[in-house]
Amino acid sequence: VRTILQTVDKYYSSIEHAFTYTLSNGAIEGMNNKIKNIKRSGYGYRNFYNLRARILISYQLTAPTHPPRALTFEEEDAV
Repeated sequence: VRTILQTVDKYYSSIEHAFTYTLSNGAIEGMNNKIKNIKRSGYGYRNFYNLRARILISYQLTAPTHPPRALTFEEEDAV
């Protein structure tokens, strides 16, 4: 139990920020994972442009489907 409390005390501000802000790097990590899988399944492409075209087609990056989400955060009033 002592180890858990020390860990929570050490990372308290990071934990608090995780609940305060709505940002996450999960989407970027998923994109990186998908690109790595495309490279792995391709067994090597003839050149970089073919790999780039395959990634762009799979993500349809030429026409984004939704606008980026804004950060939602409101300051608390000091009492």
